[in-house]
Amino acid sequence: MSEGDTALRARTVPTGRLADLDVRGRRLVLPLTLLAAVGVGAIWLVDISTGPDYGFAIFYLIPIGLASWWLGRGPAIFIALLATIAWIWADVVARPGIAVAANVWNGLTRAAIFLMLGLLIDQVRRERLALRSVDAHREESLALFAHTLRRSAGEIESAIPDLTRAPALSSAERSAINELRRQSRNFNRFAEDVLEVGQLEAGRFRLNRGRFDLSEFVAELARETDKDRLQLVAESDPIWVDADPERLRTAIEHLLNNAVRFSPTGSTVHVTVNSKDGRARVTVKDQGVGLARSQLGVIFKKYGRVETDATRDKIGVGLGLYVARLIIEAHGGRVSASSVGLGLGSTFTLDLPLAEAPA
Repeated sequence: MSEGDTALRARTVPTGRLADLDVRGRRLVLPLTLLAAVGVGAIWLVDISTGPDYGFAIFYLIPIGLASWWLGRGPAIFIALLATIAWIWADVVARPGIAVAANVWNGLTRAAIFLMLGLLIDQVRRERLALRSVDAHREESLALFAHTLRRSAGEIESAIPDLTRAPALSSAERSAINELRRQSRNFNRFAEDVLEVGQLEAGRFRLNRGRFDLSEFVAELARETDKDRLQLVAESDPIWVDADPERLRTAIEHLLNNAVRFSPTGSTVHVTVNSKDGRARVTVKDQGVGLARSQLGVIFKKYGRVETDATRDKIGVGLGLYVARLIIEAHGGRVSASSVGLGLGSTFTLDLPLAEAPA
């Protein structure tokens, strides 16, 4: 394993409560169990002092639930049995004439209820931790894969100039080389998304803000993406924004590339840059596969990918628009999508706060 892979693995190991359970959790189980027992005792004191006219039975569920969720099965069973004893004791003190058989029956039923509740909560807790562990492992594996993919895509990209200098290339060979270049860039973009999403979600990134003209910025991106298919309309006056140009480039590139990828070959993608009510706005309107109303809330979520016959052969896992949303929101902006329906194209809109013009 390379040094880069080792560093990446170190960065993607789960942190927080999930990682702390094995280290700190065991040390805290006993004192927290005793604290829950003290809670049962406090409830018992209130229960026994107020008499049978006031019902405090439901409050015994609080320490049982907390012990089950935070401490696990063993402490949950102990607290459940302790709460059963406390409740029966309070009943015996409040109603000394009750039959022994009734006390036994009440004790058994209450113990069964408390134990089932504790075990059910503990099972939910275990499944939740298992899902978080699986999710953390998936993110780690995906990040390692993306790291390797990015390196491989870079090697392919660096070899392409040598291929283009080969003598007497046919048009078919040149077309194949161009397709290879395009696909290697797609792979590299996918790898960058995977590696970047963890930083964006955790907030472990800094916005290197600068003031620039959004119209000129988008015009340059449009030329780089596909100058023949992207038609730009922008206000004549500069539209100033205060943003991180590299991060914003990533977000807007995702919108532009998404529109080009999912539109018919030869169709035009309309890009508009304007300002209104103190906000700068970029609108990308394509003539592509379109979106159903139910899909509008999916595409900006993590791994939110719309599966249709027209999109199934497209490379991606549904991170591009999610990354774009995180970046735009980090700038205090918003991103949204609209569509008349399937097959009728889509419109993606992002807006950012306007900045004052430089003096």
